[in-house]
Amino acid sequence: MKIRQLAAATTELREALEWYRARSPRAAAELWLRVQDARQSITIFPNASPAIGPKARRFILSGFPYDIVYLMTSDEILIIAYAHHSRRPRYWSSRL
Repeated sequence: MKIRQLAAATTELREALEWYRARSPRAAAELWLRVQDARQSITIFPNASPAIGPKARRFILSGFPYDIVYLMTSDEILIIAYAHHSRRPRYWSSRL
């Protein structure tokens, strides 16, 4: 199954990587690896993550305070947010 992400999600990930890179290049590299592993897991087992609404699911990113929020369609997985745990809940719901 194909996976893609909204531009807003890309921006969130880029900002998170920049924040970690400014503090620890090693942590930034680890975040990037965790995101890549998560994307692979989501692609292989898209229904394994818990539903958080009628359409959205969330993959809890191990070791970092982020959830990957995504939707499934018949032919793709769409990442709508890399949601930080300290942000206001469901801020990304307007992206649905």
